[in-house]
Amino acid sequence: MGLKRWKFLVMNIISMMIFILIMGAVNLKINRIEVELNFFILPVFLGILFGIINTYLSVKRTRDLEEKIREKTKEFEHYATMDDMTNTYNRRMGLKMLKNYFILSKRHKNNLSVCYVDIDELKCVNDSFGHVEGDELIRNISEMLRSSVRKSDIVSRMGGDEFLIIFPECGIEGAEKVMRRLGEKMRVYNEVSQKYYRASVSFGISGFSSCDARTLEDLLVEADNRMYAMKKENKGKVFLLKTGGINNNVENPKFRVKKDTVFLKSHENKQKFVQRMS
Repeated sequence: MGLKRWKFLVMNIISMMIFILIMGAVNLKINRIEVELNFFILPVFLGILFGIINTYLSVKRTRDLEEKIREKTKEFEHYATMDDMTNTYNRRMGLKMLKNYFILSKRHKNNLSVCYVDIDELKCVNDSFGHVEGDELIRNISEMLRSSVRKSDIVSRMGGDEFLIIFPECGIEGAEKVMRRLGEKMRVYNEVSQKYYRASVSFGISGFSSCDARTLEDLLVEADNRMYAMKKENKGKVFLLKTGGINNNVENPKFRVKKDTVFLKSHENKQKFVQRMS
């Protein structure tokens, strides 16, 4: 309750007490009926009045406390389930949801696909341009991921530069379509971002069908192996996905990262690649 409301309430109480004291000292005749107010009524009246006020304040305090508890509960739930940097589900929540979707898929004989996504050369970006730039790259790619998937799909950050995408009621072809959509978004991003590196990812997709006898662990291992196979193939270069195919990568020699590449870290040339002449 604000200060103005408190002043208003106190002034009303004082005015009422003065009125009762004055009326208690005189006799009034209203419609020929003599009304006599005696002073013994005053304590009873004040007791009732203060009881009402105290009840009101107690109820208000209880409601305010309940509202704060609800707000804190929502805040704790957010911290327990979401990754603050990327605004995606965290690892614990992502795996929990995957387990639930896997059980539902087996029960209702629906398709289910999962995809491991790993950001390429994030360590090079961190080492060359700083962790602030690396964090920005993580946020930008996570935003492209979230805008590429369907509303029913789940994106969770598994930690560091790795994400897990859950595709409920979706086969491998549908998941590949989403990743091609991501590739197109990354192509546009690389054209307009004017960065001295290319944002790119390696990924592996694994699908579960209605007649599949594999376990959830088998599904994850397959997706993980495919992702690392793609990452090994693209190790040491910054590449860009094409929309024409899932593995059609365009390599620009200007952005090739080799062992003999020097990343200038001076303030003026922090974002320039210089090839050492052999």
